[in-house]
Amino acid sequence: MQLSDIPFGMHLVQQAGWNQLEADWHRALTLHPEGCFLAEQNGLPAGTITTCCFDVVAWIAMVLVDTAARNQGIGQKLMEHAMDHLDSLKIESQRLDATMLGKGLYEKLGFKQEYEVVRMKGIAKATGSASDEAMRWAPNTPASPLFALDFRVTATRRETFLHSLVQANSFYYSLLEDGLAYAGSRKGRTAVQIGPAVASTPEAGRQLCDAMLHHFNGLPVYVDIPVANKAALRWAKSNGLEEQRRFIRMYKGKKLNDFPELLWASSGPEKG
Repeated sequence: MQLSDIPFGMHLVQQAGWNQLEADWHRALTLHPEGCFLAEQNGLPAGTITTCCFDVVAWIAMVLVDTAARNQGIGQKLMEHAMDHLDSLKIESQRLDATMLGKGLYEKLGFKQEYEVVRMKGIAKATGSASDEAMRWAPNTPASPLFALDFRVTATRRETFLHSLVQANSFYYSLLEDGLAYAGSRKGRTAVQIGPAVASTPEAGRQLCDAMLHHFNGLPVYVDIPVANKAALRWAKSNGLEEQRRFIRMYKGKKLNDFPELLWASSGPEKG
């Protein structure tokens, strides 16, 4: 896939009713340009897939096929090509967030289910003044403790990815003795995606996610929360967010020893 293919990618996003912007395609092509692929049929673009490598872990995303080319095996061929690419790089764990529509294909290709992620949707509402403990995470913020927390929770080295998000989006963090946390966001076509967000304690998670709702007061938001994080789901419901859909987090290869109960918001299906 090339930068010139992004308009076609956005065409597929709009067909599927997904939330991505051109910036998300640019990020994928910047982070792992040799791992983003375009399928062609009769000389015309027909589908896309992206991969992103985090050391020995990789995410597969943006598996989209044009409506005129569906039910012809193109999605499976894209998956097989991407998986072969990751195998050539000796990736130990391949992961993805599947919709119910794609789950059967991924199981056929050897992926196993880990847990569900619930997309909560609503209008952000400020519940009062922003917490004094929530500080803006800027590109020049010393972030070693936050990167260490993220690795402990996700078992994935995401420093480069997080740094790329911080460059152009709103992020907050707190470094408290009783709780370390951060919460980020990225703009979307139909809603602001709150996430990624991780917290070492429920109180820290609530404070940082409250800060995000305060910042985006009045705007539509999505928050993708693992079902294991009961505190985060209670927080979302208490703030008027309602379940829109579910994803199935799946893996192939080595299963990671991560802690979804400390993950307050996924970054979205693109990077987990």
